[in-house]
Amino acid sequence: MSKTILLAGATGLVGGAVLPLLLADAHVGKVVALVRRPLAMEHLKLEQWVDEDLLDALRPVAVDAVVCCLGTTIKAAGSQAAFIAVDKVLPLGIARWAKAQGVPAFCIISAMGADAGSRIFYSRVKGEVEQELAGMGFGSLALFQPSVLTGPRKERRAGEGIGSAVLKLLGPLLAGTWANYRVMPHDRLAKALVAEALVPAEGIHRYRYRDILCLAR
Repeated sequence: MSKTILLAGATGLVGGAVLPLLLADAHVGKVVALVRRPLAMEHLKLEQWVDEDLLDALRPVAVDAVVCCLGTTIKAAGSQAAFIAVDKVLPLGIARWAKAQGVPAFCIISAMGADAGSRIFYSRVKGEVEQELAGMGFGSLALFQPSVLTGPRKERRAGEGIGSAVLKLLGPLLAGTWANYRVMPHDRLAKALVAEALVPAEGIHRYRYRDILCLAR
């Protein structure tokens, strides 16, 4: 049976790579893109739910899985409150909608080091999101925890670029659990998200570097 997948964050680095993969997959019958502005593309499988407030765009329609690729930085958002609005309020709002519609599988990009008890703001927010999602009772919850992402970003992130360069040099030396901090190509992460959304694993799973590469094969 063909599946209907809701994708949030289709204009971002990873979401922009997830969208064509979903549209090209024979197992996908429809992709619902949750966007603030219409995408400059048309496809027989693509349906766009458009609203400046993404939560207002949601409709009482059942889908088979949600892939949430929403995310920003404090610098890009402009404040901690604005960061929380994008990285916490929106994903959790979409998740509550998904539960209400009986969506069985939810996949989301989190981050390495996500910890609700962390003193680091970014890690704490990501951890709080994971914690709340885990308590919602999805049949399948996939929490993807990549390290620094590489790929053609629309905006320049100087700090991330430096971190990526350093981690690329150190990559071969990172072994054991430290291997989770190796840089993650955005297209590999996209493939892993699609694979998990189409064949979701039951229960709660946290996917890190090696897990993501295995899913992406």
